Amino acid sequence: MRDAGSFRIGDYNCWSLNDGELIYPGWTILPPGAQPPEHLSAPYIALLVDTGPVRVLIDTGAGALGPDTGKLLESLASTGFSPDDIHLIILSHGHPDHSGGMSQFPNASVVIMRREYEFWTAAETRAKLEAGRMYGLGPLEALIAAGVRDHLEPARDRMRLLEGPTEVAAGILVFPAPGHTPGHAAVLISSRRRQLLCVGDAIVHPAQFEHPDWVCAFDLAREETVSTRKLLLDRAAADRCLLAGYHLPGSVGVVERWQAGFRWERIAAAETA
Repeated sequence: MRDAGSFRIGDYNCWSLNDGELIYPGWTILPPGAQPPEHLSAPYIALLVDTGPVRVLIDTGAGALGPDTGKLLESLASTGFSPDDIHLIILSHGHPDHSGGMSQFPNASVVIMRREYEFWTAAETRAKLEAGRMYGLGPLEALIAAGVRDHLEPARDRMRLLEGPTEVAAGILVFPAPGHTPGHAAVLISSRRRQLLCVGDAIVHPAQFEHPDWVCAFDLAREETVSTRKLLLDRAAADRCLLAGYHLPGSVGVVERWQAGFRWERIAAAETA
């Protein structure tokens, strides 16, 4: 059984749930100026928050997307909870590595930004993906189109589409953080003057703290991605929020300004109490 990294945000118990990892061509994650290696391994880490009355899962893992993904339920079991114990799913965005495990939680309601859902389910978007013209990534785009068809669209009846910043449970604020995708969202968790900022894919690699201008091949609006990233990092540094990202290694960390950018220091779970 896989151990889930547990920590607290005020009165809320939280767990980082490892869903596995996927190997990407290095150039899809880091720009040429970063001299990326031929391949990079990206971890997939969802977040479970137990407020007491409500258990919230932020992103659902990749399901069967790759040979080393789909381990979320094993990680969840180590917390003592089962899929039936999850009340609410927050999708940061519609990519299949975040939505691939949704069918494993059939009783949970789902929230996603309206702009995000409508973008991915639009006929124009589907046509671009099927033709490999959205990102210029060829077969990878067919995987994204399949994710929309297999994960997003079947969950529509249990979805709540958010128009803007919304507190979806006590102390859990979902708000727009666009750029990576049009309706990408971040989540701020607050309890007893402690905060955790979950940035989803606004940051996909630790090098982007020091180099916040670096974008990846999956950022649809690159200037907007950088602007959103800097706003999130400024907020985390100014407020001394803990910060977590879906593809960042380990559990959570603290952001501080450093030289021309930022740095993120991973911290032990005990230090979050």
